[in-house]
Amino acid sequence: MRNSEKNNWIDQITPRELLLNVYFSQSLFIVAAFALAFFFNVSFPWKLNDLDLSGYEWLIAISPGLLLPFLSIQLRKWLPEESLDDGGINEKIFGSLSYIHIFFLTGVIAFAEEWLFRGVLQSLLGLVLTSMIFAVLHVRYIKKPVLFSIVCGLSFWLGLIYEMTDNIWVPFIAHFLIDFISGCWIAKQNNSNINITNSESGSVDQDEE
Repeated sequence: MRNSEKNNWIDQITPRELLLNVYFSQSLFIVAAFALAFFFNVSFPWKLNDLDLSGYEWLIAISPGLLLPFLSIQLRKWLPEESLDDGGINEKIFGSLSYIHIFFLTGVIAFAEEWLFRGVLQSLLGLVLTSMIFAVLHVRYIKKPVLFSIVCGLSFWLGLIYEMTDNIWVPFIAHFLIDFISGCWIAKQNNSNINITNSESGSVDQDEE
């Protein structure tokens, strides 16, 4: 009963409304990053020349981007469903999107969050405090120890590889890959469930005839 009450607000929001809310929040992050960078004189970190990554930089960017989505999928098989339940928010955001839209959306998210947290706040507050702020802002995970531990670890890793390389593109690529692969997996699962439901519905209709 409690779970249904907690998730009731999610059920009342359409996927489109939730998607618009995500774009709005990322827009606020970009505005905040720009304002803080201007006010505290933090240099703009996005330099096209820095896209020429070394093999080492590609490795530490791509490895977590591939490993974490795989780990999340495996944890869903090993752990109780409620331990990884975010209230259905991610499923509602990504479940009905095309892969192209997921690519664009996760690119926006990675750009906004890495600019604000790594490019600006980490320069002002340091690695540990910025990582804690990033993790706490994922408020829906706080009461989920497994999910919150993953977010804390991810936040610290993104900040660490930014300090190690002094190149914003490295945590951006890692962040983007994690969100993009996870979003595509959710969309694929949702499409599979729809196909199964349609197949079962067709079977029932044929039986009735």
